[in-house]
Amino acid sequence: MAKSREPVYGKGHLHLVTCGCYLRQPKLGLEKHRNVFVRLLEELRVKFRFGVVGYVAMPDYFRLLMTEPAVDTAANSIDTLRQRYQRRYNNSARSTEQVWESRYSDVHVFGPEMIEAQLELMHQEPVKAALVDNAADWEWSSARSYAGLPEGVVTVERVAGESRGVK
Repeated sequence: MAKSREPVYGKGHLHLVTCGCYLRQPKLGLEKHRNVFVRLLEELRVKFRFGVVGYVAMPDYFRLLMTEPAVDTAANSIDTLRQRYQRRYNNSARSTEQVWESRYSDVHVFGPEMIEAQLELMHQEPVKAALVDNAADWEWSSARSYAGLPEGVVTVERVAGESRGVK
């Protein structure tokens, strides 16, 4: 029987977290919901002291490339983000519905080529979904920071040696 893969902590790798909305419903579909999500992400970035290397909030999921938190674990940081967003979403919608799928992926990313590839894929997602023509036009992504434009709400930390633009 195959073992379930548990995330390994303490190696200094980046974590690529992908979390989908329940049944692919667009729980982040409205601008106000994405704004709440990125504000919560920034609050928790400060609280748990992790670096955000890249992120994108799409209508039905989010991706986050983060460093290991100085306080607690990446898993607890993400669980807290999901819980707080669900609470805010349900208060706003006056409902008790499930917002997130119960599972999410946490993949270790290391090496400059792998980091570069993940950032490129992440930043192009709004373009592929036909939400914008240019990746830097999507306000709820780190693409703006990498393109040299003013950052959004979330402070983005570039990895040492990282100096790329966004198409």
